[in-house]
Amino acid sequence: MMKKIIITAFLVFISLMSFAQSDATSILRELQNKYNTISDLSVDYTQKANGKVILTGKIFFKKENKYRIENKNQIIGSDGISAWNFNASQKKYIITNYDAENNSIYSINYLVYQLPNECLLSVRSDGNHRVLELTPKSTNLQFSRIDLWINSDKLIQKISFKDLNNSTTEINLSNYKLNQKISDSLFSFNPPEGTKVIDLR
Repeated sequence: MMKKIIITAFLVFISLMSFAQSDATSILRELQNKYNTISDLSVDYTQKANGKVILTGKIFFKKENKYRIENKNQIIGSDGISAWNFNASQKKYIITNYDAENNSIYSINYLVYQLPNECLLSVRSDGNHRVLELTPKSTNLQFSRIDLWINSDKLIQKISFKDLNNSTTEINLSNYKLNQKISDSLFSFNPPEGTKVIDLR
């Protein structure tokens, strides 16, 4: 009798896990379908480390691989061919070749399309948001979990990143503006006079 109870409990557990995985896959598909409709976007961000605000700024993205991330002292961007990083306080401008495997948590392509393939997925509810939980399948990734809060518009509202030392970084996204026909010129940069230029291409 006890053996039957254990087997039944195990089968119920497996069934619930399969359902949760299926539900998470459905949420991911909805998220990807939404971003498939977006040709460009801008969004404000606030970054916190262990609950303390450390950065605020703005993110711009344009398909296929153009992005620009601004904060008070730094601007990072790419035109899809070259990637660049301007540090205002150091008066330094570094240029490299664009890396299609860019695995920054600020990268929409990475978060929405690449990373989920390398993770186990689950989902939970948090108020009006669905939270997509991504746990690495292997030890190759430099985090223990990433959570994506997805709002009713199927947009990412918050990102929580827990590293291998259990330190948590949180990025809140607000004031989305979609499909504005952002000019390509925004994704190139001419550093001001007196800037040290380091070209690593």
